[in-house]
Amino acid sequence: MASVPGEVAIVTGAASGIGRAAALRLARAGWAVAAVDVDAAGLAGLAREAPGARPFVCDVTDRTAVAAVVRDVGRELGPPRRLVHCAGVGVMGRLLDRDAADTLRVMDTVYGGTLRLVHAVVPAMAARGGGQVVILGSIAGWVPVPMGGAYGAAKAAVHFLAETVAAEHRKDRIQVVCVCPPAVETPMLDRMRDDSPELMGRVRGLSTEAVLDSMDRALARGRLWAFPGRGTRAMWTARRLAPRLLGRTIGRLVVGK
Repeated sequence: MASVPGEVAIVTGAASGIGRAAALRLARAGWAVAAVDVDAAGLAGLAREAPGARPFVCDVTDRTAVAAVVRDVGRELGPPRRLVHCAGVGVMGRLLDRDAADTLRVMDTVYGGTLRLVHAVVPAMAARGGGQVVILGSIAGWVPVPMGGAYGAAKAAVHFLAETVAAEHRKDRIQVVCVCPPAVETPMLDRMRDDSPELMGRVRGLSTEAVLDSMDRALARGRLWAFPGRGTRAMWTARRLAPRLLGRTIGRLVVGK
């Protein structure tokens, strides 16, 4: 399904990181971009750099706000043909050292936010004859990493959601792509380095452009999964074929056990 300049895309998490890079790329390609984020100042900076991006402040954990912003986008820009959902949070730490309520808040933002956007966008897309849904997953949702249990579990749920929506709405011409990168050089990765310098300080992230290039290839080829970065697909394959061996290897690399 080729892109058509002038059509509408909703990009969440658009104030920084991968979402910001996606909004800029689409706006420069001629899309009308609804840039969604809770960070109003970040959205204002994006709009100054890309006049084709219209800011919409919204917290993806608020179901009513998500539904309202999707209605506002339709009224002000037109019905969206593509959703690029990047909004999320990243935390590091031993799972049982964290308060369970904090872990559930991560799940509500990462998985719950994805679910709310899909609920608000996909039925209308299907009624109009189709559309594209790009969801940001993570290799951390496929390969359990010590200190990354809260984030990984939320991303694993996102992967299952993407696969389910793709299967249930294929007849509606809804194309779903789930992009599963390793660490990416973003402000979120910087915060994770600050929180866990002993673990994340040595991690060099992938560029946002490499992630978007992988997304574009998956869209063009009709693929559900995109694994940007050298070795990412091999890690996913190893997890499926030799999970115990990969788990021991990751454990030695990350925590020295």
